[in-house]
Amino acid sequence: MIKIDFSFETQYGTFADALHLPDDHGLSDEQIEAMKQQRFDNWVAIVTAPSNYVLDADGNMVLDADGNPVIAE
Repeated sequence: MIKIDFSFETQYGTFADALHLPDDHGLSDEQIEAMKQQRFDNWVAIVTAPSNYVLDADGNMVLDADGNPVIAE
């Protein structure tokens, strides 16, 4: 088993992940790079998805008096 650590620096912070592949995986460098890119793209989709939470001017979740996030209606 081999582990390939990788990371991307982005405007949203650092994305870091790893691929765990068998020693005899047979994947080309291009296929491995595509796998890394797919994981990164999925992460970006999550962190840029519209939120149902109310955010303040700094992008932080607004909490109610009980400390629960306020959900937009």
